[in-house]
Amino acid sequence: MANAREIKSRIKSVQDTKKITTAMYLIASTRLRKAKQSLDDTRPYFNTLQTALSRLIRHMPEVESIYLGTGNHNDDGVMRRGYLVITADKGLAGAYNNNIQKEVLRQIRAMAGPWELYVVGECGRQFFQHHGYKIEETFHYTAQNPTIDRARHIAAVLLERYRTGALDEIYIAYKDMENSVTATPRFFKLAPL
Repeated sequence: MANAREIKSRIKSVQDTKKITTAMYLIASTRLRKAKQSLDDTRPYFNTLQTALSRLIRHMPEVESIYLGTGNHNDDGVMRRGYLVITADKGLAGAYNNNIQKEVLRQIRAMAGPWELYVVGECGRQFFQHHGYKIEETFHYTAQNPTIDRARHIAAVLLERYRTGALDEIYIAYKDMENSVTATPRFFKLAPL
């Protein structure tokens, strides 16, 4: 049977663990609040840009470009798709990474033609390699600290593959945060517009 000293030691240990857990919770909630604010600040810009591009494409049907899907591209009847999958660099994100990875696998398995994977984030890289899927290129450590230079690099790689005809369509797979609890997997077609 435990003596009084051992019991006091266990109580103190549990209290210390509670303090650490509370501190971790506060840090995580602050980071989440900051990320949510950044998302809310940029969402109107992207929605407006998307609306403007849709109007432009709709009102200028005579413009031909491979980026609009009206110019010459591959006419061999085989649809080659590229998937840019965005995951976190670290775990501890609940079902955030798992849901988007499973949705990408479902899309790939349902597709008849060839596909290529481009992964942002360490969790996605490990998941797809563990399941035996070939990753065309991995963009390391860009999910935690996104910058415009990293985005340009990713865009350059994908657009070069599209321009050369190695890909007919490019999709981005990500999780869209609706609120602090709900994040829905999304597929957005990047090219052709």
